[in-house]
Amino acid sequence: MFQFIELKVTELKAAGRKIFAVLIALLLVAGCDAGSGTGSSSHAEPASSPDQSTLSTSTDNESSTAGNSSSRPAGAPIHKAKKKAKAKVPGVPARVVKVVDGDTFDVIYHKKVTTVRILLIDTPETHHPILGVQPYGPEASRYAHQLLDGKTVNLEVAVNGGRDKYGRLLAYVFVGGKSYEGLQLSKGLARVAYIFPPNTKYLDQYRADEAAARQKRLNIWSVSGYAGADGFHPEVMKGTAAYKEIHRGTQSRRGNSSKSSAASASGGFPPDSSGNCSGGIKGNISDRGKIYHLPSERYYKVTKAEICFRTRSAAANAGFRASRAR
Repeated sequence: MFQFIELKVTELKAAGRKIFAVLIALLLVAGCDAGSGTGSSSHAEPASSPDQSTLSTSTDNESSTAGNSSSRPAGAPIHKAKKKAKAKVPGVPARVVKVVDGDTFDVIYHKKVTTVRILLIDTPETHHPILGVQPYGPEASRYAHQLLDGKTVNLEVAVNGGRDKYGRLLAYVFVGGKSYEGLQLSKGLARVAYIFPPNTKYLDQYRADEAAARQKRLNIWSVSGYAGADGFHPEVMKGTAAYKEIHRGTQSRRGNSSKSSAASASGGFPPDSSGNCSGGIKGNISDRGKIYHLPSERYYKVTKAEICFRTRSAAANAGFRASRAR
């Protein structure tokens, strides 16, 4: 009986060892599987690297694209187009209908013929009843014709729409997008003059243009002392080609000297051959009597003057009365 029990115990111990061995084996297998899973997990991390690499590559490409877009040729024409955009010319357009001389001309302005006196410059005279024709006056006038005849110009009217004592509209003038004053000054055919604030907007530029022409001794600056702050002095030009040119035909003009003397004695001056007074007051004699007309009046331009006056008092002293037509 004891032998039987001992045998069974021995068998149970053997079975227990087998079970223990099996359990150990199972634990080992489970441990290997867990290790294998951990290994897989550790190898899974690099799998995210391609995404980071892709992001990095994408970012690099975007940076490269951005860099290329800023320097790509397609961008250049747009930039150049902005640079070449036409600058707006100041003022209002007006069509030139007549050039009087280098610094005066007529335009259609607000549907009326208006005489414009160009601001801040003075050119030598060509039609003045007292001063006559001055050296380089014809050249300045010819250049004015070249620049203005038949053209539409831009008028930048003086502050407050100013006019001079003769009723002429004061304005800066632009032709073809360029300053007319600057063109005449650069040629040495005009001087900077009649500076009255607040109409000094382009004064610095005009003085620079004048200085450049003076340095080159162009035209009115070719003989020292001819052009000055107080005007032009033809006497210093005697013997020059410009002086001889303006004195051609002097003999034919001598017949007008007596008329000029009579006009001066009455406090006036004679009109030109067309009956105009260069912006002065027109004295007209008719069956209605002796009447003077101001530049601002309705019939001024169509009136042919027998005599011209600078002031109304001079006209009144000569026996002329004011026109009733306004």
